[in-house]
Amino acid sequence: MPRLFITWYAEPEDPHYWRFFPVDGIVVSLKSVLSMPRWKLSRVLLDGFKRYFGFGGTLIVDSFTTWLHARAGFLADLPQYHVLYLQHLLGSDVLVQKDYPFIEDMDREGRERMFKRNLVNAEAALKIGERLGREVMLVVQGWDVKSYAKCAKFYRRLGAKYVGIGSLVPRSNDVEFVERVVKEVRAVLGRSVRLHLFGVANIDILRRVAKYVDSVDVSTPTLAAAKKEMMVWEGGRFARLKTTSLTSVSSLGQLVEGTADAFERELLTKILDAKTMSDKNRLLMIYNTYIFQKYVNMLFMK
Repeated sequence: MPRLFITWYAEPEDPHYWRFFPVDGIVVSLKSVLSMPRWKLSRVLLDGFKRYFGFGGTLIVDSFTTWLHARAGFLADLPQYHVLYLQHLLGSDVLVQKDYPFIEDMDREGRERMFKRNLVNAEAALKIGERLGREVMLVVQGWDVKSYAKCAKFYRRLGAKYVGIGSLVPRSNDVEFVERVVKEVRAVLGRSVRLHLFGVANIDILRRVAKYVDSVDVSTPTLAAAKKEMMVWEGGRFARLKTTSLTSVSSLGQLVEGTADAFERELLTKILDAKTMSDKNRLLMIYNTYIFQKYVNMLFMK
C-alpha cells in the first residue's frame, strides 16, 4: 500500500489534522508558506515547520512550481538553490527539485525548452542536496508517455533514489493516461527507486497505480470542502453531498445515526451544530480528510 500524504496549506492555514487523527505525512505548499505574514514566516523559519506547528510525521515541502503555480509571478522565478535552502530551513524531510511543469497550451518549442530546464535543474538539485546533507526528490515531467519515460531515463542515469511524477493534475480525469505514465516511469526506474505521485490521488487512479508507487498526496478532501461538499463513502467509491442543499440536514442526520465510528459521529454532529460558515468549512475539511484517509487505508489493506 502506498503512503498517503495530505496536501496542506499554511496561508490561509489549513486545520492541524494531526491533532485529531494520525497523519502519515503532509506535502506543504511552499508558496503558501511564503504568503504568511512576515512575523509568522520568521518564526516558522527559526523554529522549523514541525516544531512550530506541532507536527511529528513526514514533511515534504514542495517547490511551488506545480501547474497551479506555474504563472505565479516572482515566486516562480526564485533560483533553485533558494528554493531548496528554504525547504531545508523549514525542515522538509526531503528536498524537492524546482521543476517546470508543462501547461496545456504550450507549443512544441516551449515544451522542449522547459524539458531541458528540468534536466539541468535535476542534476544541480542532487549536488545542492549533497552539499546540504539532505535527500532530494527529482520530479519527472512530460506531456506524453514517451517524454515522461525520456525524463525518467535521464534521472536514472543521474543515480536518483527518490522521484516524483508531476504535471498530471490537468489529466487526472484520464485514468488510462495516468496509469500508462506511472507504469512506464516505474519500468524505467526499477523497483529500487522510490516513486511519488503528485496531486492526482483520487480513488479511481489509486486503484490502478497503487502497485507502482510508494507514496501519493491528495488535495481532494480540501477541494471538496471548499465547494461546501462532504465526501461520503458509498458502494466502494466517494460520493459528494452538497451541504448547502435543503436535504443536507436530514442526510447528515442519517449519517450520524448510521455510523459506528465515534469520531466520525462527533464531527458530523459538530457540522450540524456549527454556528458560523467558517467553523463549518473547517469541520468539513477535517471530516473529508479523515473519511478519505480512513476508507483509502481500508481499501488497500484488504
